[in-house]
Amino acid sequence: MVSVLVVLSLVLTGLVAGTMTIGLVAVRPALHSLPATSYVLVKQAFDVSYPKFMKPVQIASLLSTVALAVVVAVAGPATCAILAAIAAVTIFVNIIVTVRGDLPINNAMATWAPDAPPSDWQAQRARWDFFNAIRTTAAVSSLVLLALAATAS
Repeated sequence: MVSVLVVLSLVLTGLVAGTMTIGLVAVRPALHSLPATSYVLVKQAFDVSYPKFMKPVQIASLLSTVALAVVVAVAGPATCAILAAIAAVTIFVNIIVTVRGDLPINNAMATWAPDAPPSDWQAQRARWDFFNAIRTTAAVSSLVLLALAATAS
């Protein structure tokens, strides 16, 4: 059971961390190179499709990692349980920052007219980038913690 949960948590968390890392290091710079109209159009399209994949993967990552932490806490090495529990917390941070930081900005951006974004659109984009960097760091931290937990199991 522990092996299955370790693999499941690693794969799901790897998908979250990998997707967010690609977003941060590849998609973000590409979007920032676009003029305002194109940026808004692409961002709005992206914000329709991205959550359909990410939301269930983030939730499954959290649930599998919590299950791993509980199972290992009952019948496994303490180090593995502690690392899995901390990983679950960082996954939770990823989700909270997404819900409280990124999504409200995404919702506002969804209402923008591409040919006439608000005058502070770059400041709002910078706020979104800030929250995205935090949640990406949390996701990558979760993956590293789970990899360490896997070696301790």
